[in-house]
Amino acid sequence: MTYRTEQDHRRRRDIADAASGYSRSRTRVVVYANVSHGDQDRIRSYLAAQAGARDWTIAAACIDVGPTALPLHQRPGWREAAKLLTTDTANGGADGLIARSAAQIADTDRDREALRNQLDEAHAFAVYLDDEPLTQVPPARREAFRVGAAVVDTTRSKVAKILAVNGECLVLSRPVGDPWDALVTWCRPATLREALSLTAIQGTVGTEGPEDQP
Repeated sequence: MTYRTEQDHRRRRDIADAASGYSRSRTRVVVYANVSHGDQDRIRSYLAAQAGARDWTIAAACIDVGPTALPLHQRPGWREAAKLLTTDTANGGADGLIARSAAQIADTDRDREALRNQLDEAHAFAVYLDDEPLTQVPPARREAFRVGAAVVDTTRSKVAKILAVNGECLVLSRPVGDPWDALVTWCRPATLREALSLTAIQGTVGTEGPEDQP
């Protein structure tokens, strides 16, 4: 299990606030896109406008030209973006990433999982504009999140229990694996059947292999 310091939790709360539009200070973001020839200026301008509409400061615009099948470490634009995401904002780094979609960065489930892990390790958030209607949970369904409640993280399609509520950020856990952070806007209350599935997983811990249940 990963244990975080109070400084880590404070930064998580700030990141959650920033991604939800409630930041108390100017948020710095990296604009990233992987595009075909001739689209660079149009996409860069579009993403910059979206960042500006959220009152975010652009740390850098990193654009790669080529197929999304190209591994991330082979893309110069992404390497620059990743470096900024792991650099403190006081030293010119960025709090988060804004892009058209996760699929434009990583086009397989494995690569998208690696992308989520990379962002998590950097304590950075990501906003994918084309994906927002699919992952944003309506405000009416965000109420009453409390410690111990069962929820579904819609970005992972995983049922989990809430370990902590830090403003707009939830710390979630399952019987197997490490806890992770999820924005309130990504989550919805679990149904009774979904909540009971956690109990079923708990009963198999130590008797079966790694989990593969939702």
